[in-house]
Amino acid sequence: MPISHTKTELSAPRGRLRLDIMNALEELTGEEEMGNCPAFVLTIDSEKAEEFSAESAASELIGTLTGKVKRTAKITCNNMSMATYQRFLAATSEVVVQAAVAVTGELRTVVPGKIYQLGQTAANPIGVRNVTAVTVKSEDGTTPYVAGEDFNVDPETGAVQIVAGGAIVAGVVQFGYTPVAGSYTRLKTGGNTSFLSAIRVVADNAAGSNKDWYMPRCSLTPSGDLPIVSNEVEFVKVEFDVDVLKSANAEAVYVGGRPVA
Repeated sequence: MPISHTKTELSAPRGRLRLDIMNALEELTGEEEMGNCPAFVLTIDSEKAEEFSAESAASELIGTLTGKVKRTAKITCNNMSMATYQRFLAATSEVVVQAAVAVTGELRTVVPGKIYQLGQTAANPIGVRNVTAVTVKSEDGTTPYVAGEDFNVDPETGAVQIVAGGAIVAGVVQFGYTPVAGSYTRLKTGGNTSFLSAIRVVADNAAGSNKDWYMPRCSLTPSGDLPIVSNEVEFVKVEFDVDVLKSANAEAVYVGGRPVA
């Protein structure tokens, strides 16, 4: 019988990344998909001690000892959902409810030529968007100003521009408007820049057998640029640096094939 040679299995890896973000008690909370991730690359660095012979002129290597192993990875994601922004900014998420309650007498100090955000307060720095029936009056409310002549309005963004050369002079005015009822997600950054999560990769390879990956404890840190405005002809993507950690009761990395009957 001729020698049986090993068949080479080529791989073109594809798959879906899932995060299981830990809470403040470092408990798993349930997996959620990250969306399209063009790259997830694992890197292993080892710190090795070497010993060389002193018994001959040519000091040859006689022993090695691996003292430290560090596993890191990098995730590239172009699913620019609010969840991805939240992870990249290490932010908290909240739902803001906007009620269709008419607002009158909102006092603001204005300067002709400037733009002002309706409903902007310390509690709501983004302000109110999607508004109707916008009015501008004098500070005492007795003199109404004319839209298109004295001020311009962008109802969708809730912005009012005081027209330079119009009847409104620098000073205090009253804004009035009615928000459209609705809700939206708002993110707020805090003191954290990283978060703990388990990572699972469910493989769906273009070539080669599927191998599913699981890393029970990882620290993810946003890395690199987040384009907010750009004239580049490309889609936005963000990156996360990953430290793959060894937990007390599990290994750092698990790789599993699919059961075959």
